[in-house]
Amino acid sequence: RDYKVEVLVPTYKRPEYTKKCIEALEKVKTTPSTRFWLWDDCSEDGTIDILNAAKLENKIVVSNKHNQGLRHVIVDFFSDYRVRNCADFVAKVDNDCVVPDNCLFDILEVFERSNPDILSPNVYPSNAAFKLGEPDMDNKGYMRTNTVGGLWVMKASMLEGINFEQHDVLGIRAAYNILYQIIINHDPVVGWVPNVTVQDIGHYSGLHPEHIKSEAHLEYSREVGRGIAW
Repeated sequence: RDYKVEVLVPTYKRPEYTKKCIEALEKVKTTPSTRFWLWDDCSEDGTIDILNAAKLENKIVVSNKHNQGLRHVIVDFFSDYRVRNCADFVAKVDNDCVVPDNCLFDILEVFERSNPDILSPNVYPSNAAFKLGEPDMDNKGYMRTNTVGGLWVMKASMLEGINFEQHDVLGIRAAYNILYQIIINHDPVVGWVPNVTVQDIGHYSGLHPEHIKSEAHLEYSREVGRGIAW
C-alpha cells in the first residue's frame, strides 16, 4: 500500500553526523508518497548545503533564520496541513542516527500486522528496545512499552484534537514533552521494534565506534541540555 509518510529530519549543528544520516536515508526503501522534511534550525556551519544536496526524490528543505529549539521545529512540522491533514504516518529521524535500508517497510509491516499507534526502532549502543520493552510473547513484532524513543513512526491520527503550544524552551527535554502530550491525550499502544536497529552514532554514552568526541560536540550537548558521559 502506498502510505503517505511524512518524515522529519531535524538538524542543528554536528554536520559530520548529518552527512552520514542523509547518506543512509538516500538508500532507504520508501513508499512512493514518502516525503522527507530536512529542517535545519540555524546551524550556520554548512549543514544547509548538505540538506540541499541530499539525493532524496521527495524532499522539503527548511532553514530557520533563528535558532528556535527542537520543540519549535517539531510543532511547526506537525502544524503543516500536509502533515496534520494528509498523512497516514508521521516519523522523526534524528540527524545523528544512521538507519538501515529496510527500516521503514519493516516498521510499516508491524503496523499492518498488529495495529499499534507509535513505534520506535531499537537503537545501538543503548539497545533500548530490550531494556525498556516488554517481551513480545504474542509475536506481534513489537515490544510493548510506556516510553517513546527519540526516533519514532506514528499514525497521523495521533495528532488529531491536540493543540501543541509553542514554548520558549530550548533543549531535548522540551521536545520529549510533545510525545508525552500525545500519550496523555490518546493513551496509544506504544512499542519498540526489536528487529530494526538504528545506529545512534551520537549517543550520549560515546560508546558508538563512530562517535565524535570534540569540544564542539561537548558544547552542543551542553547547549541542548543533553547529558554526556565522556
